[in-house]
Amino acid sequence: MLDKMAFFVYVIRTGSISAAARRFNISVSAGSRWLQDLEQSFGLTLCRRTNRRLTATPAGQKLMDDFSPMVDSAEQLCRNLQDFQDHNKGHLNIACTPVFANHYLMAKISTYLIEHPHVTFNVNVTPWALDHSSEADLIISANACYQGYQEKDLHLVRRELMQSPFIPVASPAYLYRRSAPEVPTDLAQHQCLFATTLTGSNDWIFEKNGETQMIKVPKSLEINDSDLLLQSAIQGAGIAYLPAFIVEPALAEHRLERVLEDYETSIWSLNVYYHPPTKASAVASHFKSFLLEA
Repeated sequence: MLDKMAFFVYVIRTGSISAAARRFNISVSAGSRWLQDLEQSFGLTLCRRTNRRLTATPAGQKLMDDFSPMVDSAEQLCRNLQDFQDHNKGHLNIACTPVFANHYLMAKISTYLIEHPHVTFNVNVTPWALDHSSEADLIISANACYQGYQEKDLHLVRRELMQSPFIPVASPAYLYRRSAPEVPTDLAQHQCLFATTLTGSNDWIFEKNGETQMIKVPKSLEINDSDLLLQSAIQGAGIAYLPAFIVEPALAEHRLERVLEDYETSIWSLNVYYHPPTKASAVASHFKSFLLEA
């Protein structure tokens, strides 16, 4: 019965039994019988021929108005299920900040490829991942959040992957040569290592007793790669301002020491940006879910 009701909807939409029959992959004679059976079941005439085109009677229009949204919903469900099957193959373009690519993303992609060998990836590792929003399926990018920070609207869905406070650090060798800063303004007299891709500029945020200071540090060394910045700090090049998860192993091994411990800092926030479900491909939606769950 439901197939015949759906067939009737297409008869009225196309104005033709033959066109509706092609849509349902049945013969015209079978389509005519379906329409007759439906009218006999309801005991009503549902359509009539007008100017060589089939149109709905008042009873048929009632069926059309109430049932056609269900037909559309059912077809959308079928497309979604087909897309779900297709998540096992396809191509993904990902733009990703280096620190996440180095520490997490490549391991996740490797795991995913074992289970989904027909999915292909193009990974653009760049500190400016958000600049590639027009061509990427997924964007993984970070920013330094502090009071007053506003993110530009990219018309994408954003989900936070992780947060980590910044920690100012230096090697024991550097602090042996130079006395540790006691207040943030002392940084003006130090060699400072920074990445604009981490903090947006050479401005470092410090907060104490409800007062926030934005300190413009000397541009002693800029490296737009957190891991290289970490190595420079360990080798004694100066004071670095890095997310906690990057420096914690070196702090535990006493290769780095924390400075300005009495001050809070801004927060390093890592986010994944992606298209809403209505625009995203099946494979992009599936990998995004895998990444968020992991």
